[in-house]
Amino acid sequence: MTKRRIATHEECLKSFTYALKREVKDNLAAWKVLNREQAIGRRMAFSNIVFLLKKEAEKHGIPLADLGLVDYEVPNFEE
Repeated sequence: MTKRRIATHEECLKSFTYALKREVKDNLAAWKVLNREQAIGRRMAFSNIVFLLKKEAEKHGIPLADLGLVDYEVPNFEE
C-alpha cells in the first residue's frame, strides 16, 4: 500500500467524522420536536455509529485525536 493511499484513507475517515458530527449537531434541533421514543432511537443509532468508528480507528492504529473523537460523545437530546 502506498503512502498516498494511506493518506487518502485517513482523509476519508477525517471527512466522514466531520460530516457525522455535523449531522448529529444538525439533528439536535429536530430531536427536540420528535416524540421521546423517536429521539431516543436516533440518538442510539448515532451513538452506535460513533462507537464503531472509534473502535475501528483504534483497531487500525488511527489516533482518535486525528479524527476529533477523543472525548466526543453524541449529545443527549434532553440537554
